[in-house]
Amino acid sequence: MRSFPLLSALAIVPAMLATSPGCSAGGNDSVFDPATHKGGSGGSSGNQGGGGSGNTGGTIITTEDSGPPCELRCSADLHQVIDCHDVVTVTCPATQGCGQGGKCTDPCSAAQANKSTLGCDFYSLPPSPETETPGSCFAALIANTWTSPISITVEYQGQQLDVGNLARVPVGSGTSITYQPLQNGQLGVGEVGILFLSQGPPNGMLHVGCPAGTASGINSDPALLGTGFVNAFHITTSAPIVAYDIYPYGGAPSYVSSATQLIPTPAWGTNYIAADAYEVDPNLVSFGGMPFVQIVAAQDDTTVTISPTSAIVGGGGVNPTGAGQPQDYKLNRGQAVQFLQNAELAGSPISSDKPISVWGGTGCMYVPLGVYACDSGHQELLPVSAMGFAYAAVRHRGRSGQEENAPWTLIGAVDDTQLVYEPSAPPGAPDTVGSGQMVRFNASEPFIVKSQDDKHPFYLSAVMTGGDNGHSGMGDPEWVNSVPPAQYLAHYLFLTDPTYGNTNLVFVRQKAKDGTFKDVTLDCVGVLGDWQPVGNEGQYEYTRVDLNVGGQPQGACDNGVHIADSEAAFGLTVWGWDSYVSYAYTAGMSTQPINTVVVPPVPK
Repeated sequence: MRSFPLLSALAIVPAMLATSPGCSAGGNDSVFDPATHKGGSGGSSGNQGGGGSGNTGGTIITTEDSGPPCELRCSADLHQVIDCHDVVTVTCPATQGCGQGGKCTDPCSAAQANKSTLGCDFYSLPPSPETETPGSCFAALIANTWTSPISITVEYQGQQLDVGNLARVPVGSGTSITYQPLQNGQLGVGEVGILFLSQGPPNGMLHVGCPAGTASGINSDPALLGTGFVNAFHITTSAPIVAYDIYPYGGAPSYVSSATQLIPTPAWGTNYIAADAYEVDPNLVSFGGMPFVQIVAAQDDTTVTISPTSAIVGGGGVNPTGAGQPQDYKLNRGQAVQFLQNAELAGSPISSDKPISVWGGTGCMYVPLGVYACDSGHQELLPVSAMGFAYAAVRHRGRSGQEENAPWTLIGAVDDTQLVYEPSAPPGAPDTVGSGQMVRFNASEPFIVKSQDDKHPFYLSAVMTGGDNGHSGMGDPEWVNSVPPAQYLAHYLFLTDPTYGNTNLVFVRQKAKDGTFKDVTLDCVGVLGDWQPVGNEGQYEYTRVDLNVGGQPQGACDNGVHIADSEAAFGLTVWGWDSYVSYAYTAGMSTQPINTVVVPPVPK
């Protein structure tokens, strides 16, 4: 919360997630056609079946009388090969993972073939800050989901940074967490590491440095307050991890952070629909409280084309263009173009000739407009090919004891996308959207929304409202992607921020292929209960679990590192809040292509 008239609180998160290091055939497993080796979307699977020889790979042998080939898929943790009967045919050796065509291969190649938030190659860049936070601590959090310790490298502007200096492991729980150096220069099995990427000299009332006793990769501010070109940090590992970034790192007392799950580069695409956190409040413009979009390249000489829904003002070397008028931008490896302006670019189609990734966010937002306090937000977005055509929309528990009437943002990718809702459409929710059309509406209860088919994907996200919106100062605006059920996982390793007094986990499960709901376990609870239906067709249920309420641990649960898993895929979103501050992040997702839609940036 800002301490002067245009108050703000910005969200913070040490967040982390991923598939569990254990071997399981469960989850949204990656499917391979043995004839074409073409990846596709998988479903959940059981744990039945025995292991196989670790060195034989995943070859299928058929005869003339055996019928069509049996599809192979990889378990969510990449350790096993599973056939179309949900039988584990091969357990890969500890030094390998299930990869292309169901073959056991090196772990990073396996992760690249499977396309999820599990990977070995990431980029991270800070959001455009509001004017009181420049130079604050920028960090990435990574979880080792593999079966052996991993090595880490970090580069910035082509220079390798000292990982032994900038990397730390959080030890303990709650407010007793300390930051320890890596053991033997590696991150251990099941550990979460924090990479303190940067911090600059204090340059504002809300500047937050990295924790005492830690050091950052660079001692300058890599963020840009405005439109222009910036550089991203490049993080690589020797085996798959899951990663987030946080700006600033510092906890609830800082009031100035937001976080996002990071998408590994093999899951990047060449076609996106832009999204951002929320519309601008005119009273926040002078403090940098404007929506932004960032586009990052992984390869040199990448051409990016955007057809903006609003005119791009330009500046800082970025050429302007009118609404609906496509504009090209050239990027090199690790370089990003950033658009920060009053007019939202949400809904703008973006294409490229080489893989890119797109971030959206805001420096600070009032939700609703004019209601204190303001908070930041940023999210890395999925490409169009990974967007869903059905979502189960469930937010955090009500901060004041009842369900909250708060905004959802929906953006269409294809014209004539027809939407249906369960149990009914919230007031103001659209029944049809066009390509690039954005609609915000409030809902006071969980709901299901889906389009007519996978040729009509769309984007959905949730927004938390400000602390003065009937919540006695608890929490503040935050923005988080919604994960389509087709991209759920079966295992999550994640970290919740120890400085927040309230941490609420939201679980959503879908009926498995056998028509039953599978148990979901959380390490500090065991098997979860109190499941409630979402919609009226009996296909989805949700439950919520508090780790901490009012600064008090709940049973055996407290903030820190946690594991959740099931035999079948489920969704998990983490929400945290305290006095005029909040954060949220999705605890993992698959990024498999689940549609074949392309949205070209043509003139409009």
